[in-house]
Amino acid sequence: MLLRAARELGGDIRFGTELVSFEQDDEGVTAVVRTYGTGESRTVRADYLVAADGPRSPVRERLGIGLEGPGDLFHNVSVTFRAKRLADAVGDRRFIVCYLTNPRSPGALLPVDNEQEWVFHAPWRPDRGETLDDFTDERCVALIRTATGVPELEVEITGRAPWHAAQRVAERYREGRVFLAGDSAHEMSPTGAFGSNTGIQDAHNLAWKLAAVLQGWAGPALLATYDAERRPVAQATSARAADRSAEHQHPGYDVSPSSGRKAGMLAVVLGYRYTAGAVVGAPDEGPVVPEDFRPVAEPGGRAPHMWVRHAGVRLSTLDLYEQSPVLLSGPQAGAWHAAGRRLAERDGFLLVSYQVGTEPEHDLAPEPGPDWAQLHGTTADGAVLVRPDGFVAWRSSASDADPERVLRDVLAAVLCRG
Repeated sequence: MLLRAARELGGDIRFGTELVSFEQDDEGVTAVVRTYGTGESRTVRADYLVAADGPRSPVRERLGIGLEGPGDLFHNVSVTFRAKRLADAVGDRRFIVCYLTNPRSPGALLPVDNEQEWVFHAPWRPDRGETLDDFTDERCVALIRTATGVPELEVEITGRAPWHAAQRVAERYREGRVFLAGDSAHEMSPTGAFGSNTGIQDAHNLAWKLAAVLQGWAGPALLATYDAERRPVAQATSARAADRSAEHQHPGYDVSPSSGRKAGMLAVVLGYRYTAGAVVGAPDEGPVVPEDFRPVAEPGGRAPHMWVRHAGVRLSTLDLYEQSPVLLSGPQAGAWHAAGRRLAERDGFLLVSYQVGTEPEHDLAPEPGPDWAQLHGTTADGAVLVRPDGFVAWRSSASDADPERVLRDVLAAVLCRG
């Protein structure tokens, strides 16, 4: 689905392609890429380079960007196998991962098809001299039988590969016109799938900023906010991932979880906040990742969902974002709404302005449910500016004597337009 959508949007997708080298200058990046199989090399010229090339990132190493954090946490060997009768033991239980706690063979079981294809993660102790060669077929079969509690289970080992859980974050996410994203920018324990989510969040944050700069509706300084916003989130998330592995007693991770209440899954994945960057008025106190997920439209936080009708069509307020900054004004905030439209039409700001209310002249009619102003932490004559990634850039709880000037200053600050 992602591939099809990317191609429909004009993406030039090249598989089996290796980045051989790159050089950057004041105007862009020149990269040499090579196609596997044919060995053909091509030169690509681009405005920017995004390095999403994994935890061992050659691009990051070439740039001399170091890593911070505790480093390796634990090591596992991933064993793929076939076992038709294991489905009988599993029964009706369905899971993404199941931790097996037999002290003689702890491990994690993952279904591939819930029938005969499975994966078993076994603890690996290289610090004790254990090597991958020690995981013979016979040993792996014995480990799986003991862990699953099916002593006569017929097991066919189909593969094995080592992997390492680590907690590391790059010292910086940018060098000139090159940006790090995903695992090249951060490594974290897999418990909770925080690494996958954090990588997607990196791309979402960076994509709209690159689009804004390349299309000319934001200044180049906007790209500096990528590091300011994303690095603190990665640091907090990677620490929470490591603690979650301890809480779940992930096989091979013999560490006690820290005490005290911890942020829940939704708070980590959706509730993180940007205290600095492309935001105005974000609180500089409190944790980057709160204990609970409460989208309240606070500057630097995620805008909440609300069902509305626009031109007779039912949609979520979240569907309004993505293409441009959006100004939402309350039912008594006509001045904010009008100021937003004037700035878009006359001053060249890419901005879409909606007024929320039940009157015929209002753009968005809320469906029965939460009050818009209360949900967004403002009043009926207040306004909220939401970025294309769905994060609140600014909020006003009341009207202003000169809304156009205030809004112009806010947009200039958020979009880094001098």
